Amino acid sequence: MNKLKWSLFLMSLFVILSLVIGIKDTSKVFAQEEDSKAFKILKQKSIDEKSGLPRTLDPNRFKGKAKAAYTIAKEIPEILAQMPCFCECEASGHENLLDCFIDKHGAG
Repeated sequence: MNKLKWSLFLMSLFVILSLVIGIKDTSKVFAQEEDSKAFKILKQKSIDEKSGLPRTLDPNRFKGKAKAAYTIAKEIPEILAQMPCFCECEASGHENLLDCFIDKHGAG
């Protein structure tokens, strides 16, 4: 039963994140607006000493689906750090799905 709940949770997470990130094709805009070096500096400054992972932005900075996505990202950063991102944000310096929630990119 626990595996079923975990599977449903991950599938729900994927659907929410897909909606938030995939609704608009903003990859070109973000590639132009964000500097890869600046993102890497931001990422280094946001590292949580306990987990060794970057901290996400505060979900309370957002509303609606974006707030829900940032809330989930804050709760399971270790999982998102292992997941690839498919919104073509590598040009901005992002290496995994967690990186989309270090800045405003996840609010797309």
